[in-house]
Amino acid sequence: MRLCVIAGTFHPEAGGPPTYLYHLLPALVERGHSVSVITYGEPGEGDPADYPYPVTRLSRRAPIPARLLAFTREILRQGRGADVLFVSDYGLPAALANLRLGKPLVIKVVSDFAWEFAERHGWTRLPLAEFQSARHGSRVRLLRRVERWYVAQADWVIVPSEHVGRLVKGWGVDGEKMRVIYNALPTQVGDLSSRAEARAQLGWEANEPILATVGRVAKVKRVDLQLRVLARLGRGRLVIVGDGPERPELEALAAELGVAERVDFTGALPHERALLAIRAADVFLLTSRTEGLSHVLLEAMQLGTPCVASAVGGNPEVIEDGVDGLLVPYGDVDALTAAVDSLLGDPARCRALAEAARRSVARFSWEVLVGSTEALLCEVAGG
Repeated sequence: MRLCVIAGTFHPEAGGPPTYLYHLLPALVERGHSVSVITYGEPGEGDPADYPYPVTRLSRRAPIPARLLAFTREILRQGRGADVLFVSDYGLPAALANLRLGKPLVIKVVSDFAWEFAERHGWTRLPLAEFQSARHGSRVRLLRRVERWYVAQADWVIVPSEHVGRLVKGWGVDGEKMRVIYNALPTQVGDLSSRAEARAQLGWEANEPILATVGRVAKVKRVDLQLRVLARLGRGRLVIVGDGPERPELEALAAELGVAERVDFTGALPHERALLAIRAADVFLLTSRTEGLSHVLLEAMQLGTPCVASAVGGNPEVIEDGVDGLLVPYGDVDALTAAVDSLLGDPARCRALAEAARRSVARFSWEVLVGSTEALLCEVAGG
């Protein structure tokens, strides 16, 4: 099977979709399939040795209409020889190109792109759930129509959680052509470093309470809530791994709250270094407004770091509150502070949650993800 993979973001960029493709595509190549990738990026980005397939990167520096046109043209060029167009959450150029190509089209939807775009540009302040049924201005209405059109063009839609599945069904997509395939991670090999060993490798204080978060430093992640928790706790340190447009505002807020000296903005780190930071932390925090199904939450659970997450999106499908992690109402700083404080003061509970998490996360099977995705793509390709 020849796959033309279309992605708005790709390794070495941070985030769930790049992580998903970075692990999935080599597994499909190992199973005998041909893969090529079209994505955004700049010349020299990524080491070609990391990819056992060709990657075409198109610059984001052009205005949106120009880069959409360039992306669509590239899909037309490469897609002619493909058996399937496989889209990772960037469906418009693929759907446009496929009006001419007429290829089987599979789209993985991990979030509501219209909501994310509208929120990022200040067109809405509504939470994701309210956004689905609210009345909107003309720009948002157009954005929603475009999203629903290109998702509807797919022969099959893959979603990473029941939560995202409900969103997509709400857009009028037939549930009969939608498949829930939970996100997963390749099984880790070898023994984990102890927390003390991980801290020594990172040069962290051995006994300082440390909270960690990993991901894009963007509004949707609500890292500002974590800074407020740190201020209320009056002790400990927050390590923020990742970079993004929200960083200057967060640095200013940290100074305003008087916690700047207890916050480390590491910027983007190599994946192994980010995992080491999670392992070295006392508590992992995920305070997002929404999540499809978080790869980094799975990683933290797999690494044995107690997790506190907002009870939104796919998070309740991953964590059973009080059993293998803690869930708190989204945006509730009091509840978030209480949850973190309870863990920092109870090492036995931390150990129990971490051990339960390492057992429960095993149900997100990498073998099932690869096998289910391959079977669906082959079915669509007719082979």
